[in-house]
Amino acid sequence: MGGRRRAHGVAAAAASCLELGSLAGDGPGSVSTASVCSAFSYLDGDTEDIQVDEFERRLDALFEKRGATREKALESLAVMLRVDYRADNCLSHSETLTSRCLVALKRGSAVESSLASQLLGLHILTLGQADDRLFQTLRQELERSAIGSTGGGAAVQMAAIDTLALAAFVLAEDESGTRAVMDRLRALWGKGDAKARAAAVRGWSFLLTSLDNQLRDDEATACLAALAGLMDERDLELRTAAGEAAAVLRCSCSEGILSSLAEADKEEDADEEEEEEEEEDHIHESNGSGGGGGRSKGAGGGCRAGRRLAECDNGGGRMGELVEKMQDLALNKGDKLRRSRRERASQRSTFRGLLGALSGEAVPECRIKLQHGDMLTVEGVAATHRLAFLRRFLAGGFQAHMQHNPLLHDVFGFQPRTGRPERLTPAEKRLNRSCHSAESKARTANRQWSRDAKASRLEFGY
Repeated sequence: MGGRRRAHGVAAAAASCLELGSLAGDGPGSVSTASVCSAFSYLDGDTEDIQVDEFERRLDALFEKRGATREKALESLAVMLRVDYRADNCLSHSETLTSRCLVALKRGSAVESSLASQLLGLHILTLGQADDRLFQTLRQELERSAIGSTGGGAAVQMAAIDTLALAAFVLAEDESGTRAVMDRLRALWGKGDAKARAAAVRGWSFLLTSLDNQLRDDEATACLAALAGLMDERDLELRTAAGEAAAVLRCSCSEGILSSLAEADKEEDADEEEEEEEEEDHIHESNGSGGGGGRSKGAGGGCRAGRRLAECDNGGGRMGELVEKMQDLALNKGDKLRRSRRERASQRSTFRGLLGALSGEAVPECRIKLQHGDMLTVEGVAATHRLAFLRRFLAGGFQAHMQHNPLLHDVFGFQPRTGRPERLTPAEKRLNRSCHSAESKARTANRQWSRDAKASRLEFGY
């Protein structure tokens, strides 16, 4: 019975296809013979001629009701955009991809929201063009996920923060949008999970490298103080992110800001010294003994250190205190938490490098060998920090995007080779590089003539 029903269904479908084929004409509603043949091939079970785009198939799976299916589709699409540069797919399906990711951010689970944020970031990097309308569309929902309003934990916040920073970096048409996102990220430094706070610091410093105009004096001072406070945190990743951000901010500050910070340091030290002298004189007058004065001096020094730490936590820190903290971290001093040998070595090497960059003794440099043998060389604190952020986000897909993505070519000012240089054949190597080649023989004859000429000069006493 089942076979008869299936045969009847196939026959009915074939009849309908023949009827559609008979209606083929020159009008806009005509059906081509190729479509009829494809229908017959599908009915016969021959699917070799039917080619379904994998990207579109995964995109269609985002409309499924089952959450596990959508998560798998998001993960597959993220892998496709990460390991390959698919500008055509992103341009043709931009609205669908954006809308489905926003729905996943609003209503999806923690895993789905995190994957949707990653996919949006890869989509933005692939597009690579400023689009303020798309930026405003994504910004509100990404900010909600970044501050943790949608739930899901630190993983969702970190993914949303990275994508928000990339959206401001690529899509924002002016600095006002970038600075607004930087202010939002800076508000996340002092609360929440340590990993999410570290991601907010990295995103803020990444956007700082893209600004054409420098921060105001009060903004730079407040940021330096906040970063100095973050270096007292127990989480190593947060400490490292704060140190790197401080180095980027220090290198981006003008000489006027640095001189104002130095003058503020001198004035603050002078005021504190006057206060200490007044306290000592008052204690000497009341007690009349030198021993009490010695004890009061020690107490005054402790108060001074406490006031400095309090001012640093409250936003009144200065560059000198920040450098002192970085020096302590480079020597693994003042860390009461027991850490592994690997963590201590990582902290020591990171802050030693940052101190060298701040002092100007060593310029940070990074070299990456690309696909066709050429070398990408990046120098400077801001450039290496920008490179580290993009490499961290793209992970294993950095080579593919650096090879084909025009956005990364503009960011790093580097145009890689489109193909490998032609290699010499064995016969050409023998003709050009062998010791019996004409070039090699000429070089040998020239050296022999030079040696003979030198010997003749020495023989005649020249």
